[in-house]
Amino acid sequence: MTKTSKVIDTTKKNVKRNRWLSFATIFVSTIVLAITSFFVSVAILGRVAVKYYEQRAQVIIFFKQETPEADILSLRDKIYDPTLIADIQYVSQEDALAIYKEDFADNPDLISTVTADSLPPSLEIRAYDIDGLLQVISNVNTEKETNPNIDEIMYFKDVVDNLKTLSRIINIGAIVLISGLLIISFFLIRITIGFNINAHKEEIQIMNLVGSTDSFIKTPFILEGAFYGLVGGLLAATIIIVPWYTVVLYTQGTGFATWLNQMLADFNLSFLKTFNIAFVLIYYLIHLVFGAFLGVVSSFSAVKRYLKQQ
Repeated sequence: MTKTSKVIDTTKKNVKRNRWLSFATIFVSTIVLAITSFFVSVAILGRVAVKYYEQRAQVIIFFKQETPEADILSLRDKIYDPTLIADIQYVSQEDALAIYKEDFADNPDLISTVTADSLPPSLEIRAYDIDGLLQVISNVNTEKETNPNIDEIMYFKDVVDNLKTLSRIINIGAIVLISGLLIISFFLIRITIGFNINAHKEEIQIMNLVGSTDSFIKTPFILEGAFYGLVGGLLAATIIIVPWYTVVLYTQGTGFATWLNQMLADFNLSFLKTFNIAFVLIYYLIHLVFGAFLGVVSSFSAVKRYLKQQ
């Protein structure tokens, strides 16, 4: 028997010898990794959603009706900052009337009483993100103090602030929760490996006496940890991915599917609308690599501590 095959055979024996403990470790690792994966996905989706709505939050500057178009365009060029502003559009009185007619198309009485002269021209500004939007609001308010043509500045400060708060909560909450879950999984695998090391202490002492190398003694335990992480990662990915595509498949043609597809399209996540083999493979690979890494780190920590006592 070669050295490699003997190491693998020893790893198998370690896993099988304490089947209930191995099962419990895999079970808890799976649950921890699945919950971690779920909240990471929610955090990523939340960030994408916040970014999407950030870029659609607007500042609208309304001008007095007699303001010359040249003055409005001049102000547009003055306040435009390419590092903050994603888009800035001039809406003339005629454009405003067209928008008004579209918004109230189902109410002809309202449309008939409104003309272009009764609507103010405006500038509609979209920033790249919330921080940029807040800076634009500050700049525009400063400009209003000295510009008599500006009649009103409209923005939804509460919405802006809520988006900013939501973004922070998502980031902080995900970091705290995921860190806690990973610590639990780390110590669970570490305890399991430590238990196995103590259970084999006589064999380890004999191996030391006959001149076995440290790497030969340690490797089966490190591979055991990697095995727990790999299986946990595989099952965790399955727990997340199978229900998702089940929901996608069995809700086709429903109002929920229409809403979901539109949301995914808006967030540039259209690859989630149907089964995508490339995404699935990458998803499983990430879970397997991360699970194996967690298992190796945990088992290495256990080996470093418990083998010193043998």
